[in-house]
Amino acid sequence: MAIMNLLYIGVCKENLEKYYPSYIKGEFLTDTFTDAELVDVVILKNINVLMVDVFNSTFTASLLQQLKGRIKLINFSYQSIDSLIDLKEAVNCGIEVKKLPDDIYCNEVAEFAVAQLLCACKGTIQFDKSIKNGEWNQAINTNFSLQGKTLGVVGFGNIAKCIIRLCENWGMNVLVTRKHMNKNQYVPNVTFVDFSNLIENSNYIIFALPLNKNTFQMFNESHMEKLKKNSIIVNISRGNVVDENAIYESLRSGRLYKYCTDVFSQEPITRDHVLLKSDKTILSPHVAWATEDTMKKTYSVWFNQTAI
Repeated sequence: MAIMNLLYIGVCKENLEKYYPSYIKGEFLTDTFTDAELVDVVILKNINVLMVDVFNSTFTASLLQQLKGRIKLINFSYQSIDSLIDLKEAVNCGIEVKKLPDDIYCNEVAEFAVAQLLCACKGTIQFDKSIKNGEWNQAINTNFSLQGKTLGVVGFGNIAKCIIRLCENWGMNVLVTRKHMNKNQYVPNVTFVDFSNLIENSNYIIFALPLNKNTFQMFNESHMEKLKKNSIIVNISRGNVVDENAIYESLRSGRLYKYCTDVFSQEPITRDHVLLKSDKTILSPHVAWATEDTMKKTYSVWFNQTAI
């Protein structure tokens, strides 16, 4: 087995030390960096394995060519990596690419999505803040019922199926839009529709699909007026499956009641991020997957994939 010199990109060292203290020691790159700066570190530190977690760029053909002959493995702590790397060029450059199994924490992400939906519908956050401020205001927020409403799920992968299963006893109509709409498949209590139909007819919408050229900003300003009044959108996929400016405008206009998201177009977000301008959001820092159990499991699987 070759000697491994690891560079951790966007990896929280504190989490590594807490949940996987036997991790392979290496260099850490956590701040924003350019392709040139990444290549410089690889050369200076003789790096041959990249361990990638939070990554706000793309391993383009150009970058991969600069890493050719030096990097043997790029190991992603992601389930979906199509938008993060030119896989064909990686093969051409002799760079092995690995990612986490598709189903490693589908249940946890689905649970988080449902929790966000419940918080948005039931106003738990507003009530909590109000009562802690010394108020007893039963009118600060209006609860929304789930029974009899329509839930639209965008995507039909492992996470989306978990969401549907978790919600199946709530008395909601479930609409799903999927990549292969012409595929004949019967799913009890689920109706498959196109995206436009789903937007127009859903009270609550959950995005649970990969980011790629076909899903990039698939919700945009053209869909704003199609939303049902007091609709709620939950996003646990990728920030760029929606146009965040269109989301903000939908919140500002009142068409969208709440936007709950664990993901953003750029992470971490800056203080001037458009979604921070609205008080109709429920935001979290890309933690839907992270529980005590999954942190340990993820690191164990991730490091078992490092052999080169």
